[in-house]
Amino acid sequence: MAGFRLIDLAKPFLPILPEVEIPYEKISFDDKMVYTIFTGLIYLFCQFPLAGLRKDDLPTVNDPLYFFRGIFASEPRTILEFGLLPIFSSGLILQLLAGLKVIKVNFKLKTDRELFQSLTKLFAIAQYFILANIFIFSGYYGSNLSIAQIVVLNIQLVMGGLFSCLLTEVIDKGFGLGAGAMIINTIAVSTNLVSDTLGVSQITIDSEGNNEAQGALINLIQGLRSKHRTLLGGIISAFNRDYLPNLTTTVLVISIGAFVCYLQNYRYEIAIRSTRARGTNQMYPIQLVYTGCLSVIFSYVCLFYIHIGAFILIQLIAKNNQENIICKILGHYENVNNIIAAPTFPLSLLTPPRSVVGGITQQPLSLVFYTLFMVITGVWFANKWQAISGRSARDISRDFKEQSITLLGRREQNMAKELNKVIPTAAMTGAAVLALIATFGELLGLKGKGAGIVVGVSGGFSLLEIISLDFQQNGGESNLGNILQAGMGF
Repeated sequence: MAGFRLIDLAKPFLPILPEVEIPYEKISFDDKMVYTIFTGLIYLFCQFPLAGLRKDDLPTVNDPLYFFRGIFASEPRTILEFGLLPIFSSGLILQLLAGLKVIKVNFKLKTDRELFQSLTKLFAIAQYFILANIFIFSGYYGSNLSIAQIVVLNIQLVMGGLFSCLLTEVIDKGFGLGAGAMIINTIAVSTNLVSDTLGVSQITIDSEGNNEAQGALINLIQGLRSKHRTLLGGIISAFNRDYLPNLTTTVLVISIGAFVCYLQNYRYEIAIRSTRARGTNQMYPIQLVYTGCLSVIFSYVCLFYIHIGAFILIQLIAKNNQENIICKILGHYENVNNIIAAPTFPLSLLTPPRSVVGGITQQPLSLVFYTLFMVITGVWFANKWQAISGRSARDISRDFKEQSITLLGRREQNMAKELNKVIPTAAMTGAAVLALIATFGELLGLKGKGAGIVVGVSGGFSLLEIISLDFQQNGGESNLGNILQAGMGF
């Protein structure tokens, strides 16, 4: 086993593992925009209900991942049951391990890069398979499933995960703009926000057949002339209903998104100058949100592994029996509104409260432990990620030297030292601020939507930067750019 590397595990699967080929020709800016938009739309349109479940297959277990869904673009009881979560987790964890030299990989070699990409995909597919069977045998899809139903569910959930991997790979391989998983997730978050606010689809809310609109604003308008509620009751319901999106959560989500937009403008500017051309001084900006939303995603990936491990122990092994020693140590799951499985103490310490009042009166310790967990894991990740992602002080200093750039008023040999005073601080501070914002939203009872909008807005700004840069470099003959310029009168 001497010389064995973890990435070598992917070698036997290379001939059979589906893969998107790198484009043979240069993709124009317009084509990249089309690929990016349509890839996200295809993902959204793939939220098909799972086939093979009978009406009498009543679930005995409710949703244990309810507060992860708004962050990872997942939809319960569809082929996108687990959304992009395995893709994010496999990518972040393996890249982090490679950067920390736990996994031996030489990214300068094409073969190593291919093996690493294949291993990342295999890890994601394996997670889809494992998660599918955890949910199947826990009773989430029913307690008396036949072998045929189990096989059909596995095929749908795993193939849905594989299809998601290939969709993200289309963008990653150069057909689109930016990182595939982040782009699709941003599109999903923005679409869900519009649906929660302006969705016109009518949903049955009681046994009497009364319907309400999914969108909170549409529901308020319909509530003014509702037959099953008074005028005042319709207005109150529009602001506080908990079975569908309400105006209170919508306003909170939009407010959090606006504040994250405001934070994107915070940056520390360092004066630089060219050593070739005299008198050409510029400013090099270092954003407060230096690592973007990756720190928040990493924190939720860690939370996911903790909760899925606890779910295996409590539900699969202990059968959620309060008398079992496992449940006495970790807690058990309680049914809430016949929708979610809410853990009790001590697992509830790492679960966001379901409402503001509940957070203060029923889960006061969660305010402390949940916040500390998010901040500590986010700051740790940001510190490590800025050092291994090619954007550390040493990397930027090396790029400056290659471009004959130096810091104004500083010696060239001290560039890395001066940049190291700013970049790690900015990365960790930005991660802490985003963690606090996401935690604040969750402690208000937003059930994943607060963290989801943080991830969505940050990902949107990253996409905007990539689009702007790509347009400046390759958009000279862009038909889309000409249309926009003509429409603006330029």
